[in-house]
Amino acid sequence: MNDNYQNIRELFHLNAPCPLPDDQIEKIRKQFGAIPKALEDYYRLCGGCEEMNSTQDFLLTPDGRYGHYQLEKFSYPEYCVFYAENQCVSEWAVKKSDLNQENPPVYTTYDNAETWLKTGDSVSQFLTSEAYMQAVLLKEYSNEEFYEILPEQISVLAEKFPRANADSNLYGGVQFFQPYPDTVIMVLYNTDEDFSLLYSSDSEEHFEEIDSTIAEILGLETDEEE
Repeated sequence: MNDNYQNIRELFHLNAPCPLPDDQIEKIRKQFGAIPKALEDYYRLCGGCEEMNSTQDFLLTPDGRYGHYQLEKFSYPEYCVFYAENQCVSEWAVKKSDLNQENPPVYTTYDNAETWLKTGDSVSQFLTSEAYMQAVLLKEYSNEEFYEILPEQISVLAEKFPRANADSNLYGGVQFFQPYPDTVIMVLYNTDEDFSLLYSSDSEEHFEEIDSTIAEILGLETDEEE
């Protein structure tokens, strides 16, 4: 078994594989006809981690363990859906014609499968980006609300903090920075001219450190200044 998802396993403190049960994986294989290796690896390494797979969006399973959506609800002629937004506003899938590829592109629909758009170059890229988004929404210490951020401020952010290898076109575009293993900063591209910032950490000390730096970048008043 490969370690493609070691970074997100560490982010969620998974010291050992946390898989979906074998019977669930085999039911998925039966419904799809085949499972791309990168997706099956994820099922076997991370598919059983509830926080990684249901904090914001849902990994779809035959038994619907993450939310009330069962995999069989999502059946389309040309696409195999494996992930869904929590209210099914969007769904993410692999083309049936790509199922035998090791790490195929991911496509999304926002209109109940009327149209499909490519949203990621690979399954592993999409799942890694999803996991980072779930993590930033989950961690204990957070700025709690999205801040507006300008392109020039994003450039300063990139100079201050190391990038995580987790960027994708998820939700129109998202990039991540990771100053510490337990700390994630997310920039969400709402439009080409509208950007939002959210960050969180498992460590109060690490959070306060980045919070101070980001407040300076954004020109925000800190509690001490108030």
